[in-house]
Amino acid sequence: MESLDLLRKLLAEKICLVGIGNHLRGDDGFGPYFIEKIREKSLLPEENLMTVEDVPENYAFPISRKDVGSVVFVDAVILEAPPGTVVLGPLEELEEVGQIASTHKLSLRLTARVIEEAGKRVYLLGMVPETMEFGRELSPKIRRVTDELVGLLEGMIKDLNLPGAGGRGLKPTGRKSQ
Repeated sequence: MESLDLLRKLLAEKICLVGIGNHLRGDDGFGPYFIEKIREKSLLPEENLMTVEDVPENYAFPISRKDVGSVVFVDAVILEAPPGTVVLGPLEELEEVGQIASTHKLSLRLTARVIEEAGKRVYLLGMVPETMEFGRELSPKIRRVTDELVGLLEGMIKDLNLPGAGGRGLKPTGRKSQ
């Protein structure tokens, strides 16, 4: 299944998006930035958006109890591909293709195992970083590609005419979900 078709399929069901990364390490902040943009636009219900920074294992059980069919981790990934390359697929399959950003690899796999044991499917929406240096902001290229990705997601949500999404009746809270 193509990535765009998979994204459309995931959006048509109840999903939880989980932003992973450290905004103090350059493009490792992709996941939290993505969730922030989704939250600002009220594209999905607040309770289905989480930012877990670089400790996803601390949220494994709360995520596993969510009333969703799928969980999508949003994280920087290290692949032999140009910066800004986006990948989407089942976490297990993507682990075979490339390496999840090293600071999260073990904790992400353990977190996924807990979530899968609760009967949920686990996916990864990843982006290849340009820099992960400490003290750097998100690079302009990764920020631009992320904003384009959020725009694509917004269009899909509107096309699917999802109830309670796309800004209908939702207001951003500015809080992090837990």
